[in-house]
Amino acid sequence: MRQLDPSETSRPVEVDPRDLYCPSGIEITPGARYRFDASGQWKDGWIACSPDGWPGWLLEGWNRLPWRRVFLLCGSVGKDLRHAFPVGSEGEWSAPAEAAQWADRQLYFFANDWPGRYDNNHPLGPEEGGPVRVVVTRLC
Repeated sequence: MRQLDPSETSRPVEVDPRDLYCPSGIEITPGARYRFDASGQWKDGWIACSPDGWPGWLLEGWNRLPWRRVFLLCGSVGKDLRHAFPVGSEGEWSAPAEAAQWADRQLYFFANDWPGRYDNNHPLGPEEGGPVRVVVTRLC
């Protein structure tokens, strides 16, 4: 596991939608700002979608990150949903300064789904537009 230097970009991280917390191998730097660029497709049951997920507003209240799209790509610092945030196909996020006190500062990714429903999630191969990969750039 390693920290990114300012302006450094990671190698693509392949995110398996079956993982509750897919490790990135990146340790966040408290107070740093990051940019995320994700692409690819994955499948929730029979619904294929991008890292932006799919709109299921009647279902979203039960997601791990409630009231965010189903199958939205999300990030988390450590395996703790209190430190989770939406990512999607692209976005920016600032690591909180208090993260300096957290024991686990590894960046994890996950598909936003119901906690007990990861058994019907599927990564897709290149022939189906997959897999979902995310590149992380430390901005400052």
